[in-house]
Amino acid sequence: MKLRIVTLAALAVIAGQAQALTIADIATKRALPTTNPDKLIEIDFAGASALSAVIGGLFTQNCVAGTLDTYVSDFTDAAFAGDTANGQSVKAYSCRIIVDTATVKNDFGAAFSGKYVVFQKSDQGGSGNGVFPVAYNKALPFLNLTAANCVGLVCKSNGFSKAPDGGVSDVAPSSFNPEKNRPAVPVDFTNTSLFPNVSNTNFARVDGVVNTVFGLAVSAPLYAALQADQGLASTVRPTVPKAVIASMLSNAFDPSISWKALLPNSPAVNVQQINICRRVNGSGTQTSANAFFLEYPRSAYALIPATNADNSEFPNDLANIGSAGTIMVYEGSSSGNVRSCLDKANDTSSFAIGHISLENAETAKWKFAAVDGAVPSRDNAKKGHYHYAFESTMQINNAAAATQKSFLNAMIDASKKSVNLSSLSVAAQNGVMALPTATDCAAADFGSYAPGSTAEKFCSRVSRPGVDDVLVIFR
Repeated sequence: MKLRIVTLAALAVIAGQAQALTIADIATKRALPTTNPDKLIEIDFAGASALSAVIGGLFTQNCVAGTLDTYVSDFTDAAFAGDTANGQSVKAYSCRIIVDTATVKNDFGAAFSGKYVVFQKSDQGGSGNGVFPVAYNKALPFLNLTAANCVGLVCKSNGFSKAPDGGVSDVAPSSFNPEKNRPAVPVDFTNTSLFPNVSNTNFARVDGVVNTVFGLAVSAPLYAALQADQGLASTVRPTVPKAVIASMLSNAFDPSISWKALLPNSPAVNVQQINICRRVNGSGTQTSANAFFLEYPRSAYALIPATNADNSEFPNDLANIGSAGTIMVYEGSSSGNVRSCLDKANDTSSFAIGHISLENAETAKWKFAAVDGAVPSRDNAKKGHYHYAFESTMQINNAAAATQKSFLNAMIDASKKSVNLSSLSVAAQNGVMALPTATDCAAADFGSYAPGSTAEKFCSRVSRPGVDDVLVIFR
């Protein structure tokens, strides 16, 4: 646990060292011999974009003030094809880790006290790339943090790739074994002969860290239309039927139905293009939606997810959102891509639905709808009153070096603590709950957490360890 009080003695220790790592500094510290205490430590991490801000926050809250720089991927880089804004695929955080003293501790332990670290987090392709590349030690594009490849804080990959030291997934690794849940971008893992089904034995460690809460997002024009159709005031959140959304997200849906099933009382507005803002196969957000709405793959009668290749009238291009047509299915590599899809729908006065985690703050262009009357929120989810939530895991590469394994083992342990979740940004806090088994959650009886404590705020009494599991309430 980190204590947030910094003593004068601690300030004296770090005096004169509170400066960000420039690209030149990174190059200098990278070149130092291993025996030098200022040798740069580099951690490459991949997976869930739904947890992008959470992972970033769990690292950066351990940085000495004034030493943090955040480098982001260049959306024009071919390695990150499909991005529409910088930073949608990769962010690299560089800083000096908090110096351990009697009153100040970092989450990674004394071995990393005062060390210079670059932590790269790839969102590309989502959770499945926090699983298969980690299990099979396959390289993914990361940022090439050199002067030749960076302009300011925006960097290209320019051919640089590496097997991730570890990863995070919205759901357990085995959830990505079914055909429609396997990642294919930027590495194709769909060949089961080359890449057999993974299990926990493929990793140095797999551990549940948080429950992630998801939501059904709708473009602002659709949100207003739902309110009008349901006779609601502009301040009241509309609801959508789970069964209707399941059909609309599947390849069995007849797009000529348009929005009639969702807006049965509004014949003047319910006939227009269907816009589905989904994630690519391999995304944990998509895998969660497949399970929650479509029952895929748990049932022989499960619905199959709608795809751009099989269901859309248009190529996978945001420019086609709002075009004259029947249906547009857009598949985004990251949560940022899905937000862009919802934004585009709003900007073209179009109706669109998509799935995204609650760590993504609502905007004037899109909102979360209630599902079967249940309002999406961490507080509702942690009590079992809102069911669109899954247990997320972190996993470590068997082939990672000892230093990287040590760092990630500490990060896994730190990620479970409600006190660390409470230090995240407000938006990131909304999308996560501490597991019922977390150390600072399991001790109290049901309903007896101290009012206003981090445990009361984040400790859930429910969990769903795998996509095929039902949501279970814990004592």
